[in-house]
Amino acid sequence: MNPDLRNLIALQDLELSIASLQKQSSQIPNKTQILENELARIRDEHDREVARSKDLANQRRHLEGEVDMLQTKLSRLKDQLMIVKTNKEYTAMLHEIQTAEDQIRREEDKILDIMEETENMDQLLKKAEQEMLKKSAEIQEEIRKTTESAPKLESELARLQEEKNRVEATIGDELLARYRRIAKACKGVALAEAKDELCSACHVRIRPQMYAELLQTENIYACDSCSRILFHRDNS
Repeated sequence: MNPDLRNLIALQDLELSIASLQKQSSQIPNKTQILENELARIRDEHDREVARSKDLANQRRHLEGEVDMLQTKLSRLKDQLMIVKTNKEYTAMLHEIQTAEDQIRREEDKILDIMEETENMDQLLKKAEQEMLKKSAEIQEEIRKTTESAPKLESELARLQEEKNRVEATIGDELLARYRRIAKACKGVALAEAKDELCSACHVRIRPQMYAELLQTENIYACDSCSRILFHRDNS
């Protein structure tokens, strides 16, 4: 293979690797923020469930307090029932007693409903807490890895940039300028592998004579369709 072409291939490989690492590096802050937001969402959701459980407990205590007061009132009414003197007072007192007993039953039914909901929620909370701790640990580990990857990426980028400069210095100015023009026009990819008589970049068939010469000579050829410089790795 033409030595200049070999160096161009090395240069493009390096530049594509550098571009990939630069993209990874630029995405680190956003990726970390997304992970932190997800962690906050999981914790907030768990906190809301815990708050709901506490609210049910407060409702239960309030209702139990109401029942205690109604029981005291009922007891007082029953004591008063023994000392009323007229049928009218007796009937009225019985009505008050019945009303108090009905209210106590309603409040006790509410308490039972809350107890059942609380029991179910407690079971769900235990499971949810385990899931939250597991998921939180996974996200925190991912955040740690993402954060720690930044210095490694920067170090690798510096190494590749140094290697790129070295390779770039071995390429003639005219050929390098041609490479740059094509790369600028073709999204950073100036070279394309010729394989099975096709340009791997644009997938257009290469003229048979050009393909044969590409395999047999060290001349540098360009794709008639996309203008990228062609190479054949089997000759490398």
